Amino acid sequence: MKLNRILASAAWGCAVFAASAHATVLMQPTSVPGGDYPALHQGQYAENITPAKELLGFDVGQRTATPAQITELVNKWAEQSDKAKIVEYARSYEGRPLHYLMISSAKNLANIDEIKANISKLSEPDALSSSQIDTLIDSTPGTAWMAYSIHGNESSGADASLALIYQLLASQDSEIESLLDDLVILVDPLMNPDGRARFTKRLQESRSAAPNFDTQSLLHSGSWPFGRTNHYYFDLNRDFYFAVNPESKGRIQAINEWFPQLMIDGHEMGALDTFLMGPPREPLNVNIPTSTRKWSKVFAGDHASAFDDKNWPYYTGEWFENLYPGYSNYAEYKGTVHILYEQARTAEDGVRLKNGNVRSYKESVDHQYISSLANLKTLQQHSKAMYRDFVSNRLAHIDPDGKYGERSFVILPTDNTARLHKLLDVLDLQGIDYYATTEELKVRKAKNHLGQVRDATIPKGAIVIPNRQYDAPLLATIMEFDAELNDAVLLEERQKTLRDGSSIMYDTTAWNVSMMFGLPALEVPEHLDDDLTTYQRPSEAGVQPRDNAIAYVVDGASDASVAFAARLLEQGVKVRVLAKPGVFNDTRFNRGSVVVNNYDNTLESGELSALLDKVAKEVGVSAIAIDQGLGKGDLPDIGGENFKLLKAPKIAFISQNGIAPGDIGSMWHMLDTELGIRHSHLSQEMLSYSDLRGYNVIIVPSRWYGELSKSHISALDKWVAQGGTLIVNGNSAAQLATAEDFSKVALLKQSFDKADEYDLALMREWQAKQQRIANADLINAHKVSAQLSFPWDKSDDVKPLNKEQLERWHDWSAAFMPSGAIVAGRTDQKHWLSYGVEQQLPVLAGDVPLFMAKQGVDAVVRYGVLQENSKAEQRMIGWATIPQGQDLYVRMSGLLWPEAAQRMSNAAYLTREKKGNGQVIMFANMPNFRGATKGTARLLLNAIVYGPGLGTDAVIQL
Repeated sequence: MKLNRILASAAWGCAVFAASAHATVLMQPTSVPGGDYPALHQGQYAENITPAKELLGFDVGQRTATPAQITELVNKWAEQSDKAKIVEYARSYEGRPLHYLMISSAKNLANIDEIKANISKLSEPDALSSSQIDTLIDSTPGTAWMAYSIHGNESSGADASLALIYQLLASQDSEIESLLDDLVILVDPLMNPDGRARFTKRLQESRSAAPNFDTQSLLHSGSWPFGRTNHYYFDLNRDFYFAVNPESKGRIQAINEWFPQLMIDGHEMGALDTFLMGPPREPLNVNIPTSTRKWSKVFAGDHASAFDDKNWPYYTGEWFENLYPGYSNYAEYKGTVHILYEQARTAEDGVRLKNGNVRSYKESVDHQYISSLANLKTLQQHSKAMYRDFVSNRLAHIDPDGKYGERSFVILPTDNTARLHKLLDVLDLQGIDYYATTEELKVRKAKNHLGQVRDATIPKGAIVIPNRQYDAPLLATIMEFDAELNDAVLLEERQKTLRDGSSIMYDTTAWNVSMMFGLPALEVPEHLDDDLTTYQRPSEAGVQPRDNAIAYVVDGASDASVAFAARLLEQGVKVRVLAKPGVFNDTRFNRGSVVVNNYDNTLESGELSALLDKVAKEVGVSAIAIDQGLGKGDLPDIGGENFKLLKAPKIAFISQNGIAPGDIGSMWHMLDTELGIRHSHLSQEMLSYSDLRGYNVIIVPSRWYGELSKSHISALDKWVAQGGTLIVNGNSAAQLATAEDFSKVALLKQSFDKADEYDLALMREWQAKQQRIANADLINAHKVSAQLSFPWDKSDDVKPLNKEQLERWHDWSAAFMPSGAIVAGRTDQKHWLSYGVEQQLPVLAGDVPLFMAKQGVDAVVRYGVLQENSKAEQRMIGWATIPQGQDLYVRMSGLLWPEAAQRMSNAAYLTREKKGNGQVIMFANMPNFRGATKGTARLLLNAIVYGPGLGTDAVIQL
């Protein structure tokens, strides 16, 4: 008998299991009032459908079914019933299947292709007559996508799906038969099998013979990295439009094929809570159709009545808002009514509530099961009317006089084709149309990422995305530069911030895809449709050969160039990187271009070319052969100092013990999917005992809780001094910035006694970029002048704040730091860390550490972009001087209170400093947040791959 079945039985009775000749008896637990709960299925059921208990070894809801058990069960039921068909839509990273069951009457399933085709026609109704629309609506069943447990440790949803599937397939109740006649029900029982596998394994390890109702025990709390996330620790319920993961890509494609009228999403929340259902509260995204909000209230009324009949507690809204579009409610933007279930988390075996009662796991499962049935019955009643609203909305989206009729989004031409194509992949997955300009287009009142509105010329080769499309709401939501927040929302948020530091924002308030990807873009207030063509992706991956080639170059603008370098370095190829732009054989290459020189390598020319061709095709880049090493004009030559020799990175992550799973997971994912090079994960608790000499790059991710010990910091300190590249993110970087004698970087609040020194460093950076020489009229003077101008000279109106004033300003402003806004970063375009990023870089910022950098520290990215304004006087913002003739722009998108914008101004986001023979690189946030912040992720790629060669002293080789 299997161990998990033995332990499952032991929780409610006595069990014996044997190992070879020995036996262990588990003591029968004492009885606990409320520990029992009746079976979820009551009534007459078809004998040809196997009850779940026969396979699981326990009743549905008594224990948590594993992914393997769920997969086996749903496949068996699909084989046994003519009312179900199973569709596998994806495979997880660990190879587990994700599937949905189409459940309906046998008649409907026999005509399922026709039903799907009819829904597709209704989704594009412009070509249909009114009578055709009526006929299609009358003959088409309603559709529902029932999705469960996208968070692997929120387990009751997936078990409720088993209860629902069995009820729909086996029940002989006439109401169920009627439901299947009128609906096609698509049940997605297990949205995160890898996370659930991690969770159920931990449950198995933590089970005792007696039921445990203590929410603090490991059975209920879990342990790092917990089961919420997938293999790479991604929260899949934030991935519904970035679609970084295969689970998301497959699910989005499947859902978009069906345009379901209803989508439910089964979750769990705090153990001592009750049950939350829709509709959500403000802030609501303004692009969600009004009719969707109307129907949400109808469903909520019936849902609440079903709970009232059971005497179950519940509530709607309260903490749940619908502003961020990356949840499963993204389907609302395509016309679906989305309903969130948040069941108080019970895990096994049950939870003792504040009132002394025990809520069993089976009761939690029952809550989601009854909710599902209630919502399906409401859909059955209102499906036809909902179809009519769906058609009406789709027609409004393509109306020239409608809300979306006169707006287009433009992605400006870029040499970073790898990143551009990732953005276009997002649009393709969502079925959004886009085009390329064939000529220059002149437009009026175009808005850029800084919010500046001006006439503009759109170059040939730009990507144009007209908002006038059937899926206009989703397109607008992911592409418009700002999500609209009404005054009532802003007032409530401000009041909560001042009262107790809380927020009504559940997630980020900015997510514009062009900003997240770091690609310059425009919003244009007109429908662009002239001089456009279908965009054709170049297919030039591989080596572009040339007779007598002396080197091969991959342009550094493309993010994939870093992968090209990394994979070659791992295979022992000598690789260089171009420190400034160059022209060879009349081809211009950007700084950061990757160069493989025949002179450096011992492989025969043909062998080297073949290897380069293979790697270039693997990463999707073009390697251009050159036979000319003399740069055109005053440009770098192939033997000069601007061709920097790289060193192969040997990479380790610090992991576990409170490390933020989302940060380490997104970087781990990046290395595996974009670079494909080897790396190690080191346990933090063993760091002081580890031999770190095998690594030249160590990455310390941001943290959920805890911090590095003094011994850990000491070990890292010694390792860096010997030539290592240490990369540190978020609050881990903040800890090292405050550690004694570790870093020259300071945190903002700790720097006010030396504010003038940091301001002076800022002025040095500013003047180093100017094209005019200070005191130029005195350069050739023989007599020393007493009337020089200095950066610290300020007008009489500019009075720096003293330390006490700065501290008061800081403490007040700190309360208003954003919860995920996109701010403008200015990059040092002379620094190797900024290869492949624009001078103006969007940075996703929250309540992040603000770094202060002066002499000895490279501030590679600072918050705020300076723009010319001839009328602007010299002035101070906080500790920093704003030069005459310049304005500072900080906010790009999202809620950024003006106090926070001031506090962030001119602080550093990314710093690099030398330490002994090594270097320390600090990011203020998670640079590859959710795998979607491609602009700042490029900075991270540069740090990892180029750091050992460009930022550290070479080891002496005798």
